[in-house]
Amino acid sequence: MSLTHTGTRTIETERLLLRKFTMADAEDMFREWAGDENVTRHLSFTPHKSSGETKTIIAQWLAGYEELNNYQYAMEIKNSGELIGSITVRIKNEKAKTADAGYCIGVKYWNKGYTSEALRALIHYMFYDVGVNRIEAYHAVNNPASGKVMQKAGMYHEGTCRQKYMSNEGWQDSDIYGLVREDFDKIYTPQNKILLDLSKANLTLYNINLECFEYFKGDKNKNYFPAYFFNIKEKNSNTILGDISLRLGFNDNIYYGGHSGYSVKSEYRNMGVATIAVTILLELARTHGFGKIIITNEYMNKASSRVCEKAGAKLVRVAELPSWHELYLKGQRFVNIYEIDLK
Repeated sequence: MSLTHTGTRTIETERLLLRKFTMADAEDMFREWAGDENVTRHLSFTPHKSSGETKTIIAQWLAGYEELNNYQYAMEIKNSGELIGSITVRIKNEKAKTADAGYCIGVKYWNKGYTSEALRALIHYMFYDVGVNRIEAYHAVNNPASGKVMQKAGMYHEGTCRQKYMSNEGWQDSDIYGLVREDFDKIYTPQNKILLDLSKANLTLYNINLECFEYFKGDKNKNYFPAYFFNIKEKNSNTILGDISLRLGFNDNIYYGGHSGYSVKSEYRNMGVATIAVTILLELARTHGFGKIIITNEYMNKASSRVCEKAGAKLVRVAELPSWHELYLKGQRFVNIYEIDLK
């Protein structure tokens, strides 16, 4: 199948909006990074001499937005509206479904995790919305901070390319990082997909207990993985407060639907029940060898988002549901993709 190009659509992450540039961004871009030699010394373009030069570059980018295979983003802090940098994904080979990424960010925003947050979201976007199979990125060997961005975004160091490009400091040897879809999927796949006997397991925290009422063995015809389904119970009274599940696998369906789904009866909401239940479930996920799990919820469901955040999840991005997904067929159009690191 060929790539599904979407153009530069706005992507929302935990702290950022990745969006198209506008001509109104020129002064901020020039001030924050394009005119700063501390930012550009490891890069291939020289510092802009004026905001007029920056406007010329933005004008080129604006014209490029007419092409759907163009992915040129401004990085904006959601809460403040500050423009802090740029990030780009370029399709290197349509047939091989390979892309490379590059980024630039103002000095006062360094070491705050913004760039890795943006890169991680774009990796998810390129794999799922566009259909890329491989993403790579380079950095000058004397700029290791850029390599840390790639590592935090989940990319793997693959080697060093001699004199990869000419920077403002001369020829640069560059480290290359990459990530392929197969490796991406492994991050969210448990080492053990076999259902365990939970009869003697401790699935209790505080006054909440999880009681498994179904061990689902999976359905290969429907590409459904084995799963546990639990009642969430109040420990002393044995009252059922809600339910929660854990799916032992990973595919496109689980990416949008999550490894775990939960609900709490209306009369027991806003009491921390879901957060405690998710916390208990995470220990079971660790037992199965998950490195990371994904939990999703409806875009406007603020209460569910707070549960994810209290359980330690980070919002990777807001994703548009594909039309084949069961949540789309039920009327949803967007989901929050949350990620919990279990290592």
